[in-house]
Amino acid sequence: MLCEECGNNQAEVMMTTVINGESTTRHLCRQCLKKYQAGNLQAVLAAVLSSMTAKNQAQIPDVVCPQCGQTYAEFQKTGMLGCAACYQAFRKELTPLITRVQGRTQHAGRRPPVSEEEQARQTLMEDLRARMEAAVAEENFEEAARLRDELRAMTPVREENA
Repeated sequence: MLCEECGNNQAEVMMTTVINGESTTRHLCRQCLKKYQAGNLQAVLAAVLSSMTAKNQAQIPDVVCPQCGQTYAEFQKTGMLGCAACYQAFRKELTPLITRVQGRTQHAGRRPPVSEEEQARQTLMEDLRARMEAAVAEENFEEAARLRDELRAMTPVREENA
């Protein structure tokens, strides 16, 4: 049997990957196995994606990104999208794939870093909230009200009809 990754060498290793309870088995040669062991994330992702979508390959038309011209078939081979617009162009195909790999399609991780000024403002607001809660716990309501008003002044006003 030939290696499912490169298609050139004899497969010597069988690798099973389990993602969200779905098991995928691949037959690899020693060179391709080294890519996985070296932590080549791009190769791992491409292999997992190709094995997960191989079953549905005939059903998916070759969609093209209008921004960069990358096709969905190219994405399946490389595991990398060409540009940010690819997410929208391949949305129908990517949604079930992302759900299977990550368990959800909504971002649940850390937020991107903010400017130093915004970070300082958020830190100050957290400090004011903690001091206000401590003042309430000590039944010092005048101080708690003053801190509340200070917090309100720092909180940006959201426009209702924007």
